[in-house]
Amino acid sequence: MYRSTDDQKGKRPRRSEGSTSGELELSPASAWKASKRPRIVSKIHATLQGVCNPGIKSARRNELSREEKEVLNELAMEVSPRRKKYPGIGMGRPSCPPEASGSRIQTAVFERTPTVSHIIESLMNDFSDTDEEDSNQDNQGGAGTSSTEAGNFVRAAAKQIGNEDDEDDDSDWSTDDGTSDTGSSDLYSVVDESLGYVTSEDGSLLGEVVNQAILEASLEDLKVVDVSELESMDRAKKRLLLRESDLAYLRRLQLKRLVDEVDIGSVLLDRLDQELRRTGLNATSVLRMMELTDTVISGSFVFPVLRRGTVNPNDLDFFTSIDSHLVVLSYLKKKGYNDRKQLYPQNSWRPGYGSNLQDIKYIFELKNRKAYKINVIVSKGRAILPIMQFHSTPVMNYIAYHGVVCLYDITLYQLGITNYVDMPTRVVACMNKYEARGFEIWGSFEEEHSCKIDGCCPQTIRTLFDRDVVHVRFPDYIDVSQVELRKNEAKIAVWRLATGVACKAPTNDNVGFVVCDSMLTVLRR
Repeated sequence: MYRSTDDQKGKRPRRSEGSTSGELELSPASAWKASKRPRIVSKIHATLQGVCNPGIKSARRNELSREEKEVLNELAMEVSPRRKKYPGIGMGRPSCPPEASGSRIQTAVFERTPTVSHIIESLMNDFSDTDEEDSNQDNQGGAGTSSTEAGNFVRAAAKQIGNEDDEDDDSDWSTDDGTSDTGSSDLYSVVDESLGYVTSEDGSLLGEVVNQAILEASLEDLKVVDVSELESMDRAKKRLLLRESDLAYLRRLQLKRLVDEVDIGSVLLDRLDQELRRTGLNATSVLRMMELTDTVISGSFVFPVLRRGTVNPNDLDFFTSIDSHLVVLSYLKKKGYNDRKQLYPQNSWRPGYGSNLQDIKYIFELKNRKAYKINVIVSKGRAILPIMQFHSTPVMNYIAYHGVVCLYDITLYQLGITNYVDMPTRVVACMNKYEARGFEIWGSFEEEHSCKIDGCCPQTIRTLFDRDVVHVRFPDYIDVSQVELRKNEAKIAVWRLATGVACKAPTNDNVGFVVCDSMLTVLRR
């Protein structure tokens, strides 16, 4: 049963049961922590970059969190190519200077015995070459424009929210160069758009950073003995092999350059088509309808597309706008869904949507001859407006005509955070339902993190265009920027969870909010 934040204090996710190899089968939280390690490397890079004074560098290192310090030390031991030849490096024992070689890290000449900080400094030089190039690509992608518009809109709406801590709010939206931006992990400088993770130009460093044990576990699940076996497969065979793998595994393989976004998008599209055919529909027709009507799929129907075996949904939820809902209803009627009734506003109690009815205009329930059920949820604004207000992060996902979008990456590891401080009974029932499906729901973000910066922190102001959003494009849209595709859902989409007061850092913000184009909703929960 779901427990409140106070009850969960100190709680950490359980390890997977029944494993004969504890080192390879990780708990959801452990797997997620390993996947976010590249972003921690980027944070370390940003903190220590360009600092030459030993005293200042020592002070900067002391400012790092415990988790960041652990990664800093592990990097020195694992990433350095000198590790095998000079095993004493980073362990407080003298070591000989490195011999000349083609590698920049190996040719670095130290005036004194190499230490952890020296090695990290050399590693950071490898990062710096791609900073400017990736920054230019980000600007071309258009995310900065949307973030600026969102920042201006939210500042104008701040008076309605009643936030008294103006200085803190401004710091969330400002960057070093004075431009307006969000408080999420857009601060990290080196990012691969298709992954949302830090990477070097050729991807080589990233391969060393990703936990090798997780990769081996992934290959074991795929019944692949060697990495080269997967690399040499043609797309058709690879697609067949990957069809039962969940998205978290697929992204780890992508980090190792063993699969690409086309492979992953094809797998997710196949799963979507299989699930839709159970309802008498098919992906080609439905996605075309969704593109023409600005409609998305959300709710529990997304889970079997992300992760096989998580849940077998008994209904399908379409989210659409007032302008398009009649077209959607007409389409479904032609597909055999003739039995229609209006659930809301006639019936104001609806377990799945009771938390965000304030921005829902209508809810229709349709059934076909086989009694399969489809819900059409009509938003007062854009279709994704109610999704950003859901009771918890595991359901803050949607399928658009162009791909699959998850607003919180921890969803892929069956972890979630509530969007309620004081939950009504019906919301507690929803929490228990998702925990029964294998999710671990926290009252606040339990892992070590930087408040107002980490994308999973409830105090962080998030946007649909930040780097913590997971977006996998379907093959037909692989050449279109992810940012441009998501702009079809909303030009401005900014939100903050309502549970910020439950996080470790003190805050005066006791409400959440959602801004979606011209709509502003304050979440007092």
